[in-house]
Amino acid sequence: MRARIAAAGLAVVMVALLSACSPSTVVNQSPDAARTVSVSATGQADAKPDAAHASLTVEVTDPSSAQKAQSDAAVATTAVLDALTAAGVADADVATQGVSVSPQYNYTDAGQQLVGYRASQTIDVTLRDLTTAGSTLDSVVAAGGNAVRVDSFSTFVVDPTKAAQAARAQAVQIAQAQAAQYAQLLGFTLGEVMTVSESTSTVGPPPIAYSEDAAATANKVPTPIEAGTTQISVTLNISWSIS
Repeated sequence: MRARIAAAGLAVVMVALLSACSPSTVVNQSPDAARTVSVSATGQADAKPDAAHASLTVEVTDPSSAQKAQSDAAVATTAVLDALTAAGVADADVATQGVSVSPQYNYTDAGQQLVGYRASQTIDVTLRDLTTAGSTLDSVVAAGGNAVRVDSFSTFVVDPTKAAQAARAQAVQIAQAQAAQYAQLLGFTLGEVMTVSESTSTVGPPPIAYSEDAAATANKVPTPIEAGTTQISVTLNISWSIS
């Protein structure tokens, strides 16, 4: 009797294990369920950048005084800001991102040794005229001297609306063609559009490196800036009712 009970229990456990490991399929038999086909398509269009972002850092060190380092950094930063204003950069396009004053140490086997103090300010600048961006950076470097550096420089499109519209139109054409082909191959008829969702991405040219040698030639030839091409991508997910 115990053997039969044990065998029955084992059978129940095996069924439970098999049920847990096998894939499950859910079938919706509701007659009201909508029949749809969904297609994802991406359209792309190129746009020429017409503006740029630049990150500038003014940094000064002093061997004995944090106050002196900060004061010198303030003087150099003011010269940089004046140069930006003289180049036609609006106040709204200049933003201080950080201010720092800190002691500097050398670390040896004997321990740490104070070697001075460092003061810095980081400024984010939007240059809305790419044709003069190179000369503007040259004037900034000339004004700030060895205290200033250009940490990063990247171009962007001020108004990508036209490129996005072209990419969107291309995505719609691709989606419609795919849906029509599915209808032909699988034998159904496309109905009205049920849903549409969109995502947009922008891939610009790689960041441009600004050479520190530009300051030496600031009075001769402005630093050339090549805008490159920015690619605007629009991905649409569209579903149609089918019959």
